[in-house]
Amino acid sequence: MKSKKQVIQVQQHDKNVPIEFFRIEQCLELFDFRHHYQYDFYQIFWFTQTGNQQQEIDFVAHPIAAHQIWIIYPGQVHHFDPESICGYYLAIDKDYFHRILFREAKQQAFTENAPLKFEVGADKRGLFEHLTLLIELEFSGLQRADVLERYLQLYLLHLQDLPLLQQRHVTIDARIHKLLELVERHYISERKNEFYADKVALSVKRMNEILLRSIGKSLKQQLQDRLLLEAKRLVGYSTDNIQHISHALGFSEVSYFNRFFKKLTLQTPLHFREQVKKVQG
Repeated sequence: MKSKKQVIQVQQHDKNVPIEFFRIEQCLELFDFRHHYQYDFYQIFWFTQTGNQQQEIDFVAHPIAAHQIWIIYPGQVHHFDPESICGYYLAIDKDYFHRILFREAKQQAFTENAPLKFEVGADKRGLFEHLTLLIELEFSGLQRADVLERYLQLYLLHLQDLPLLQQRHVTIDARIHKLLELVERHYISERKNEFYADKVALSVKRMNEILLRSIGKSLKQQLQDRLLLEAKRLVGYSTDNIQHISHALGFSEVSYFNRFFKKLTLQTPLHFREQVKKVQG
């Protein structure tokens, strides 16, 4: 049996079908709770029945409640025990999701890395059950990408009408979306404001103004947070030595990486790894 601490990289089963649909209780093998998973696509979970389970997303445990819809972002390390849980699961190609999202979503912070969850009230459950059934019928039948896309558009539009739990509403600006995408692609190799400002045709000052207004962080803070998140993932969930991790993240010396990590977490990388092992058992 593989260690529970192992992180398994997961790609979509069929890249020709950008939206895949599953019922959680019928596909428990997709969520083997012995392991942690890191996906290269978006996931939408609608939990319709739960026990006292929790899910873990990037080192943070979150209780799972019935009639909540959760969005898990590409790259997040995810783990939960599907036993006694019922609901619906969508796996959506990253580029496909972004294209539809930007056409339909205007007010929600879908581009942030924090877990995003919505509450499906009793008055909205019938609507989402119908939308989900339409997606299920198409996926189990002809799997026409254009039809699935239209259903997903409607799903995202109605999702924005649900109460958003724990996060603020922000206005999505095309430049913000592009900046966050650039950070995701280049946070290891490019850490200067000027590189990102040039890519979106803004001055450094203006770029940081719109970032602060939209996500409450400057570019430097966003880069730092993204780098730290990846460092915690590699230190906590991989068996690579710290020197290898520091090099992979663009640090010229392991001592620089150790100082960076300790400054932001108040722990050395090795101590953080030990704490994660204790939690995971």
